[in-house]
Amino acid sequence: MTSRALILAHDPEFDPDGCPMRFRLTYEGRLEGNGSPRHKHEIRKALHPQLKRLWQVEPNLMRWRDYSKEPPLRNPTEAGERGRPVPQALAELYQRNGFSFVPLVTEQAMLSVGIDILFLRPQLPGGLIKSADIDNRLKTLFDGLRMPTSADELGGHTPAEGEEPFFVLLEDDRLISHLSVETDVLLEPTPSAKGRDLPNDARLVMTISLKPYFVTTGNLHFS
Repeated sequence: MTSRALILAHDPEFDPDGCPMRFRLTYEGRLEGNGSPRHKHEIRKALHPQLKRLWQVEPNLMRWRDYSKEPPLRNPTEAGERGRPVPQALAELYQRNGFSFVPLVTEQAMLSVGIDILFLRPQLPGGLIKSADIDNRLKTLFDGLRMPTSADELGGHTPAEGEEPFFVLLEDDRLISHLSVETDVLLEPTPSAKGRDLPNDARLVMTISLKPYFVTTGNLHFS
């Protein structure tokens, strides 16, 4: 058996190998094409604690998180208001439908993001690539990587314990500069599948690469 890889989007000026900041997010469980708003928010909930932890341990983010500058700036992604950590300023800026979101990649931050996905699923390698269903399943994933734009996209969810603020990767999935997907066989069902080979079962390892496309005082730590 051999895996299949496909580059779905690529900015020729974006080199993932040359990005100063790289990290991995994982997701395992149900991944449906044209997923419901509730399903998409379940993906956000699975990624939230990983991104929250990232802000606590990643050296670039730790410096950016606590960075303050005098005089105070209106744009929290540039420096944060004086004496206030950047996540707090972002959470106040991105209050939506009862949630306070902390997106890592925003238009204001002027960061380019690349996503390389290892996609394990029960079908034979390459089957997902050949199927039009890839667009629908990846769209569900990307919606789970970004902030919801309306209350309808929350599927009835409200913030749970530990979700104030709520960490997400993207303000908008339009900010993705590079995307590649490699598929292979899922040899062990995810815990939610309870030992069954379900067609929508998946285990994903996402390598995220970040770098500024325009260097400012606010994203200097990423350059």
